[in-house]
Amino acid sequence: MTTHDTEDPSLVALVGLTPPDLEYARDAVELAGARVSSNPAHASLVLASPGAPVPPGAPCVRVGDGGQVSLPVDTALLVSLIAEAGRRWGRAGAVWVVAGTAGGVGVTSVVRLLARECGRRRGARERLWRRRADRERGDAREVIVVDASGSVPGFARACEHDAPGVRWADLDAGEDSYLPSLRDHLPTVGGVRALVGDARGGAGADDPRVVAACRSLRASLIVDAGRWDARAARCASVIHADALVLLTRADLEGASAMAASLASHPPPCPAITLVSTGRGRRSSGLHACAPRPILRAPTHPGRDLRALRRALASLSPARSRARPLDHGDAPYLEVAHA
Repeated sequence: MTTHDTEDPSLVALVGLTPPDLEYARDAVELAGARVSSNPAHASLVLASPGAPVPPGAPCVRVGDGGQVSLPVDTALLVSLIAEAGRRWGRAGAVWVVAGTAGGVGVTSVVRLLARECGRRRGARERLWRRRADRERGDAREVIVVDASGSVPGFARACEHDAPGVRWADLDAGEDSYLPSLRDHLPTVGGVRALVGDARGGAGADDPRVVAACRSLRASLIVDAGRWDARAARCASVIHADALVLLTRADLEGASAMAASLASHPPPCPAITLVSTGRGRRSSGLHACAPRPILRAPTHPGRDLRALRRALASLSPARSRARPLDHGDAPYLEVAHA
């Protein structure tokens, strides 16, 4: 999971604003070096009028009477907010979401294999070089698993629940982001750092803590989203996933589940289909509806896992590696919840 520097400006959505606030807000976006987006779910910041609906989990600043800023008086403050929101999403690595069209297709097993392989390769590289600058600004070579399946034990096996570190229950659902040091306080599970649940509970794909954590972790992420449904699709969109790995069965039931899932919840990013092995008869209908490439789901390290890694690498675009936000100086940003 590697990235390269990019100069792409951050995106800002304008929701419910009317003149003259609309013109003032556009001017602030331009001054901050950002661009206006028509899709609030993909924006690094939403500027909205008080009471205007905003996608769940989206960082939002209310503009106008009764809001957080008043224009043009607070233009300088708003420009600063836009710039810092862009740095929040200046992630250090790619984001891969793994989900299944039904329960029991092996999503968590694939996440474990993928994470272990990424962690193994990173460990080999670190024996050759280690740059302190990467550690300070976020290391794209580090892989972190975010267990958003809602299941416990989930990614962490029962024997790993005593590993020291921060769990979902330790995070405040009212925050729109967390300190960058969160990464260093996560437990090591299966050889990689992971944000997982424990006896106090886990987090599903619609939990606001998932978006806040993905926004804050300066590393490459593998997100276990559980079953592919409206919640998982919204999560993949809001966290700006680079690729979706969608698991299904090879039989007619699997093909039907894939067709229904894609029709109801189209992926917001490029997708790869993994077919789990089973005893049922293979269905030709899967090739007619499933995203390509269609690969065999890996069950152990080897050829199938290498094929999945190559496919993911081909789908992951370059990502910016901007400096992480200093939360000591962070202004308040409203986070919208469902």
